[in-house]
Amino acid sequence: MKKVLLTGSTGLIGKYAIQPLLEAGFEVFAVYSKAQEHESINNLNWVQADLLNLSDIKAVFEKVKPEYLLHFAWDTRPGIYLEDNSNFDWVKSSLEMLKQFKVQGGKRAVFAGTCFEYEFDYETIGIPLKEDAPLNPTSTYAKCKNHLRELAELYSMKNDISFGWGRIFYVYGEKEQEKRLIPFVINTLSQNKEFSTSAGALIKDYMFAADIAEGFVKFLDTDDVAGCVNICTGTPVTIKDIVSLIAEKLDKQNLIKFEDKVTKEPQRILGDNTKLTNEIGFVPKYSLSQGLDKVMKQ
Repeated sequence: MKKVLLTGSTGLIGKYAIQPLLEAGFEVFAVYSKAQEHESINNLNWVQADLLNLSDIKAVFEKVKPEYLLHFAWDTRPGIYLEDNSNFDWVKSSLEMLKQFKVQGGKRAVFAGTCFEYEFDYETIGIPLKEDAPLNPTSTYAKCKNHLRELAELYSMKNDISFGWGRIFYVYGEKEQEKRLIPFVINTLSQNKEFSTSAGALIKDYMFAADIAEGFVKFLDTDDVAGCVNICTGTPVTIKDIVSLIAEKLDKQNLIKFEDKVTKEPQRILGDNTKLTNEIGFVPKYSLSQGLDKVMKQ
C-alpha cells in the first residue's frame, strides 16, 4: 500500500483530503499539531508534530518513511497571514520536509501554492490565468510561496523527486474561520444584521474546499504530471452573486446592500483549469449553490 504523509490534515482543505486519499488506495499518515481526539479509520494514522520544529520534522519522516507527500500546512489566519513573519518560517519548514522526504526515499510530492503568485493585471485583459502566465507576487505570503516553489522545484529536480505545485484560487468550506467572506456574510445575515460591500462587482474563482482537496489528491496520484497546476473551477462569479445567493437561501435579501465605490483590489481573478481537467482528469463536483448548501447546513 502506498504511504502518504499529509500535512494540514485538520485545516480547511486538508481535512477533506483524507477520504479521497483512502479511496485512492493510500495508507494515510495525517499530521496535526494540537492534541485532540480523532476518529479511528482503517489505514488512517494520526501523527502529532510541530512542523515548525525541525527536530519534529526529522522524527516524523524517520518514523513514517512516506513514498508520497501532500503538503497543505501554512498559517492562513485572516487579516494576519499576508504580511506575517511566519511565512518565512513555513518556507524553511517546507524545505526541511522535502529534504527529509528525500532522505527517507520519498518519490512524489505535491505542495499547495496560491493564485496570488500571478500578475493580475495580465488577467484583466480577459484571458483566464494559465500556469505559464506572468508572475508578480506582492504580499509576503505570495512571495514566500513563490520562492518556496522555485527552490522546491530545483531541489526535486536535483534529487529525483517528482514534484507538483497546485495553485489554489479562492476557497470556501465547512467550519471556516469566521472572518472570511462567506461565513461572515452567513453569520451577519443570520443575526438579522445588514451586510454591505463595495466589492460586489469583483470577479473571483471560488472552489469548494472538498473539490480542491480531491483535485490535489488526483494530482498527487498522477505521477506523470509535474510542475504547476491551477486548482480552480474556471468559472467566474462576482462577490455580488455570492452574497445574493446566500441572502436568497436565508430569505434575507432585504438585508444586503451593494455600494458603488472604487476598490483597489484586482477586478478579475479567474483561473484556467484545462490542465487540471485534461491532464489530471479532475472535474469539480460542487456548484457554488451546492457548496453553500453544505456550508450552511453544518
